[in-house]
Amino acid sequence: MKPLRTQRDAAFWVIRVGVAFLFVAFGFGKFDSRPNSEWVSIFAKIGLGQWFRVATGWTEIVGGILLLPPATRIAGAAVLGVTMAGAAVAHLTVLGDPVSAIVPLVLGAIAVTTGLHEPSYDLRDFTIRHPARPTSSAQSTTPGEL
Repeated sequence: MKPLRTQRDAAFWVIRVGVAFLFVAFGFGKFDSRPNSEWVSIFAKIGLGQWFRVATGWTEIVGGILLLPPATRIAGAAVLGVTMAGAAVAHLTVLGDPVSAIVPLVLGAIAVTTGLHEPSYDLRDFTIRHPARPTSSAQSTTPGEL
């Protein structure tokens, strides 16, 4: 049986790959340029032109790819977090759909959380109980202990 730490790291890699795949898939979805495409109509309402739809698609693809390697995971988290924050602002202001702003906020939070996760800082490590050491001032110390 594998050690618990190895199992958690492997499980988190599955999550990280899944989140990266999600953003890459959303990014590729923005390249659908049919006039009746949902993304074409959303970006038409935003009013910056369809180039912005393509640029957003590339940004999501690059952010998803950067999320995978440990050396670039923070950059990927930053790219995706800022992109999703911008999408939420667009939903709130230009698109006038505050309920839909929740989706990019949640996706951005997931991307940032995934990118900032360091296995050595797993929260479950802090919940393991260690035997308490006595802290009484009456306890004597030897010269070698400090």
